[in-house]
Amino acid sequence: MTDAARGKREVRIAYVAKVFPRVSETFVINEMLALESFGETLCVLPLHRPPSPVHHETLSKLKAPVCYAEDVAPDEDQIGHARRRLRAHFALKEDEVASILPRKYVRLALGLADHVRTHDVTHLHAHFASRSAHVAALAAALAGCSYSVTAHAKDIYHADVDPSVLRWKIRHAAFVATVTDYNLAYLRSLVTDLPEAAAKLVRVYNGVDLSRFRATPLAVNGRPLILGVGRLIEKKGFEHLVSACHALRERSVDFDCEIVGGGELEESLRRRIKESGLSERVKLSGSLPTEVVAQRMKESFALALPCVVGGDGNIDALPTVIIEAMASGRAVISTRLSGIPEMIVDGETGLLVEPGDAQGLAAAIATVIRDPARAAAMGVAGRRRAETLFDLFVNAGTIRDLIRARMTVGAAA
Repeated sequence: MTDAARGKREVRIAYVAKVFPRVSETFVINEMLALESFGETLCVLPLHRPPSPVHHETLSKLKAPVCYAEDVAPDEDQIGHARRRLRAHFALKEDEVASILPRKYVRLALGLADHVRTHDVTHLHAHFASRSAHVAALAAALAGCSYSVTAHAKDIYHADVDPSVLRWKIRHAAFVATVTDYNLAYLRSLVTDLPEAAAKLVRVYNGVDLSRFRATPLAVNGRPLILGVGRLIEKKGFEHLVSACHALRERSVDFDCEIVGGGELEESLRRRIKESGLSERVKLSGSLPTEVVAQRMKESFALALPCVVGGDGNIDALPTVIIEAMASGRAVISTRLSGIPEMIVDGETGLLVEPGDAQGLAAAIATVIRDPARAAAMGVAGRRRAETLFDLFVNAGTIRDLIRARMTVGAAA
């Protein structure tokens, strides 16, 4: 018998993001598409509009309506009244009000709660434990529904993250998923004195659509293409990839390198490439749709992603592009950082080096280039590992099951 036949309220899950869509957050789109394929009714309630259009073909497949919280404009009286209700609901002390109830978040929460009521939302699921989760927590209290969070990296490790506020979000969430065991251990360390909160924490890896990223034979004709994919920001470590390419040329290793992505370091990377005399070997291609990235994977020999810890504490947790490369049957060279060793088995599916070690990175790239048979074997092993741990539909199904098991519909604050 269906839920409707039993007279139960239809499940309608709303995904909350700070900005939607984003070029670099294809994992959010993919997870929603997977849930829709399971028959779930979704809507997307981002806080803000993207600064520029996003052209992923997969967006056209998403059925969920998109409504922006910032489009609702509550007046100051409504914001003040909501702050008082929320302070009482969460039993906040005077010194907690400023950090838990900033006016801009309460304003967005009112907009989000308005969309929750309009779309008959049962549960809010926020990607990233920063602004999106904070506003979702407030909106859930105002609208009388439950919320959950998937925590990633910047949202928990950045220097600006207040651990006490993160503890508050964990305490009031239905559950908090995070994408690596490394993250899980850290989040548990924040709530060792709160066993009920600790019990809400669960590791769920991001996944990729294994039918889109298929393993293909390794091309061995022509110069091998080393592919790098990611935002051009400090934590991706692409300056070290450029330095490694300089070292490879000095070692007379034949190669091409293409770095796909855009970001604040683009101009400095272009200068570094030119000053290193690498303009004919290293190419910056800008941001590309995920479908084009999948094609680049097929044309590549290996993926290099030399992640580092940013000066602000920002760190990668589980870079999706590594999973995509493994699913495509490509060896991956990356660093021993955060959750990356949970993805890459050193020497079996790829090679790991220390963060910031450009010479070690060059040596690892040279190793796979000079031994195509070993590179191909790593790709085969990587595909098997992707099928075992990072299947989008298996892992999205875990999120769906967690939501259905733990959601509540209660009285509004």
